[in-house]
Amino acid sequence: MNSKKWNNKNLQNFDEILRETIHETLQKIIDENLKNHIETSIVETFNKYIDEQKKLQRTYYTNTNAILDNSIAVKELYDKLEQTLAELDNFRNSVEKMLMEQRQINGELQRKINHWEQAATEFFCLLERAVDYETDENTRLINRILDGFARIVINLGMERIIPQPNESLNENFHEAIAEEESNIIPGKIVKCVSWGYKIGDKMIEKAKVVVAKSPVQEPEIGTQL
Repeated sequence: MNSKKWNNKNLQNFDEILRETIHETLQKIIDENLKNHIETSIVETFNKYIDEQKKLQRTYYTNTNAILDNSIAVKELYDKLEQTLAELDNFRNSVEKMLMEQRQINGELQRKINHWEQAATEFFCLLERAVDYETDENTRLINRILDGFARIVINLGMERIIPQPNESLNENFHEAIAEEESNIIPGKIVKCVSWGYKIGDKMIEKAKVVVAKSPVQEPEIGTQL
């Protein structure tokens, strides 16, 4: 009887010990697995974090280098732009100076041309008056001088306007200063008083002429009854 009780008690103790051992073993296994799982998760998360940081760092360096390259390119472009603007400003100043000098040259040239036109016209006028008042021998000499001078100035574009009798009046080249009775058609030129002059299309002075006027018609005397 006592032996049986002892055996039952030993079995009960053994069962408790076995249960505790199993429980501890299982708990240890669970803890170990959980620990490994946690460690694995931490390692994976950490590695993933490291990879993301590396990517961010590479992106940062790439963008930083791109920004630096762009900054250098922008600075070079800005410097070139500044240089170009300075060159354009110098060119503009040079052109303005050149234009000013050219305007002065053109002004001086125009004054010389005007002086030449006036001098040539006055010389023609002197010879024209001389032809009217000199003797026949001097007139022939003056005409030779006139012809020679006319050949010289015609190469410069200057021409004399010398209207002839019975020529039609052209107000572009002629200026009628008087009328006189004549047997030619009324309104046509009777005689030239002074020559005209032009250079190309520029009229310097119109020829002054006298034109024919219509004869005065005397009133008819009626027959008295």
